[in-house]
Amino acid sequence: MFSVVLRKFSSFGDRYAITLFTAAQGANQVKEVSGDMKYIQELYTASPDFKVLLTDPTIGRAKSIEILNDLGAKALFCETTIRMVKMMANNKRLNYLAEVAKTYEVHVKSLEKKETVRVVSADQLADDEKKEVQKALQDMDKNKKYELTFSVDPSILGGLQLYFPSAFMELSLRSRYDKIKEEVSNIGV
Repeated sequence: MFSVVLRKFSSFGDRYAITLFTAAQGANQVKEVSGDMKYIQELYTASPDFKVLLTDPTIGRAKSIEILNDLGAKALFCETTIRMVKMMANNKRLNYLAEVAKTYEVHVKSLEKKETVRVVSADQLADDEKKEVQKALQDMDKNKKYELTFSVDPSILGGLQLYFPSAFMELSLRSRYDKIKEEVSNIGV
């Protein structure tokens, strides 16, 4: 039997994303903020200058806020997004903004009862095997709609690894092999 390892992740980015999501719900701006966060994600990926603005600690708070205000005005950010970005700048946490943008989308999907899961297998899965994975997840939580992406990693030897937005489920043969190997070495054989 395979052991299941489920880990939860948490960071400043997660906490700010939850705060932003809660504020957006309260202001009925979930969709607007979602559009802003997608824009920020795209800009972070495409623009080295934007990445420097968010990560370079030598850029002063006032200058960062001024640049981000201009960006927000040109991109037509909603008021909730602007307030969050200013708060993050004042708290010297702009380096988490890209993570906030990504994590915010996870919360939007949870509101829509959607969750993206990356499934890793040792070999390419057949269509019927993919359907079995989909069904197993749906049986685990009937209230969610799982969107699966599949990839192959031969190093896991067999079984599956499931990457949820905030957790990891280890069901691979490699993990079982490593555990047995560790147990044998602890026995001193």
